[in-house]
Amino acid sequence: MLPLGVSGLEAVLEGGGLPRGGVVELAVQSEGSLGVSLGLAACRSAQRESLARGAREAAWCAFVDGEGTLHAPGVAAAGVALERLLVVRAGGAGAQAVARAAVRLVESRAFAVVVVDTLAHGGGGPVSLAAWPRVVRRLAASAAESHTCVVLVTDAASHRPLPLPVAQRIELARSAPERLVVRVAKDRRGRVSAPHAVPWAAGALAAPSVAARPSLAPVRRASSRGGRAAAGRAGEPRPAAWSGAGARSTAGG
Repeated sequence: MLPLGVSGLEAVLEGGGLPRGGVVELAVQSEGSLGVSLGLAACRSAQRESLARGAREAAWCAFVDGEGTLHAPGVAAAGVALERLLVVRAGGAGAQAVARAAVRLVESRAFAVVVVDTLAHGGGGPVSLAAWPRVVRRLAASAAESHTCVVLVTDAASHRPLPLPVAQRIELARSAPERLVVRVAKDRRGRVSAPHAVPWAAGALAAPSVAARPSLAPVRRASSRGGRAAAGRAGEPRPAAWSGAGARSTAGG
């Protein structure tokens, strides 16, 4: 299991964290920053664990950011090593571009954690998840082989014809400024828990700032266009598994 560093939340989750080698859905109500914060907490935890095991550098993580609003200073404040985070922008191309980017990242087997933000992409509201049961099954198959933790941030209120075949579904809502209501709607054994109130102190986990078109210069980034991926800056190192499959370098700021 991958811990999140939030003691109250870990007490609610089976095994004290998120399952590795599977897809976890964080279904948030009305406040997408909660899911983003916890996704970044998973990245932070994976990076710190790799260093604790004696790795020379922190583990690579990835974040699919369709709106381009992930703010680098806020990510750093959440404890994530920016130089080992690849941010992929889906370019506002909708659900297919987000799904394609997510699948390529997980199938590369280069990342310990892959966070996929499906909220408010392209300025047109959350990504439609109608076709995502098939996408999630593909993500799960690849994650199981690489032990990648895939975190899918979704809108709890979004309509979907079928539930997503995830290993774990966690529903999150803010009941007060410093309190969350957390419900495990599904764990790996198919069990459902009752809602739990969890303290959410202002300093418990630094929430990422969100800004319109911020500078992400310190963060590795890629943009998905028609199934191709572009690395952030010419000459910057990339995960070895990411260098293939049609990836192309571009110079840019």
